[in-house]
Amino acid sequence: MTSSAKFAVPFRVTLKTSFLLNSALLFMYLGAFYWLWVFDINLLLKLIVLAALIVGFIHHARQYLFKNSRWAVTQLVWQDKNQWQLNMATGENVKAELLGSSFINPWLIILNFRPEQGGRMQPVVIMTDSVDSTTFRRLSVKLRLYGAEAVGEVG
Repeated sequence: MTSSAKFAVPFRVTLKTSFLLNSALLFMYLGAFYWLWVFDINLLLKLIVLAALIVGFIHHARQYLFKNSRWAVTQLVWQDKNQWQLNMATGENVKAELLGSSFINPWLIILNFRPEQGGRMQPVVIMTDSVDSTTFRRLSVKLRLYGAEAVGEVG
């Protein structure tokens, strides 16, 4: 591209609750609960696995369905090359770096971020119904064009 990234306008992506993602999570957890019930294993082991499934379900429901978790991202701002800002549901703005383990598909984008101040990796799952179709398409194209360059994977 001939235009300078220095003068690029930040690209904002406002995320909304995804029916597709939440349906997939519900299907996954209901299936896990069903198979846990069906398998003939020790009752103590069933209770431990059930507790882990319930904790996971609550965590994912708070993060992706209700968006009231401290890890829930409500907006992404791609500022320049590899400089991103994650606006969290708590109101906190976190500067982060896009990792090379991110994934782009025609119906799904998974962006993995590492906060600049340290801490755990922050995945952001974007389904086609998480944003409007134009924003999804533009984000996919921009990530394919500039994403690898931003994370240093140009070969």
